Amino acid sequence: MRRRPFRRKNLKKRISCKSAKYIEHCSFLCKLFLKGNAMATTDKQKTRGDSLRAFKRQHILSAAKRLFDARGMEGLNMRDIAEEAGYSLGAAYAYFRTKEEIQYELLSIILGDLTRQLRSASAFGHSKRSAQSPFLFFIKYFQDHPEEMQLTLLVLSGLGNESAQIPSQASATLNSRLLALMGMLANGLHQSGETSATAAQEETIDFVAFLLGLLMLENGGRLALLNQQPQEMVDRYGKRMLLRNTKQE
Repeated sequence: MRRRPFRRKNLKKRISCKSAKYIEHCSFLCKLFLKGNAMATTDKQKTRGDSLRAFKRQHILSAAKRLFDARGMEGLNMRDIAEEAGYSLGAAYAYFRTKEEIQYELLSIILGDLTRQLRSASAFGHSKRSAQSPFLFFIKYFQDHPEEMQLTLLVLSGLGNESAQIPSQASATLNSRLLALMGMLANGLHQSGETSATAAQEETIDFVAFLLGLLMLENGGRLALLNQQPQEMVDRYGKRMLLRNTKQE
């Protein structure tokens, strides 16, 4: 049998083709590797950026809280807040677009603290006498903290911030804290008396509306004009609430 002559040129060609395919495959793998590294780096940078932004927002908010505790509503202006935080005014506006946004955030903190205090003090037993306890605690808190009362009235009434664009997240957080607080009040009334869950919720909503109106009149000096004392009005409301929701022994 005649052997086909060896052709060096064809061998070189085959080797060259294999090398090209190998190089192309390696190049493809390198691109995938680099792309994966780039995506991982981008994710890490985004996470780091989000964490840094959250830290700076909290730093500014802490500065606002210090000013609020020291000077009340007067301290809540962006220039003073930025100075207290050690930032320029422009830098502060990069994290909070308006002072109203800071007011929302501060009230969320206040309502969260109040809810925790109510929870820790909620040895409100399960008796008729204790049914008023969480409500009285709630009222006394704002009577003892007039600046927080003013902030609550300002934010919840919407007065002064009609044109302010509050981020949906800040609004949602505030609503969540408010509902949690009202839920605790309603549950205390439900557990303490012979009040159904639905009636307890309705009573709580009525109470909060009554209290905000009372605080607004007191804050504006109108209760004196009406010859009314806030504590007497609260006691009267509480007694009537108990009469509506508990049976007389």
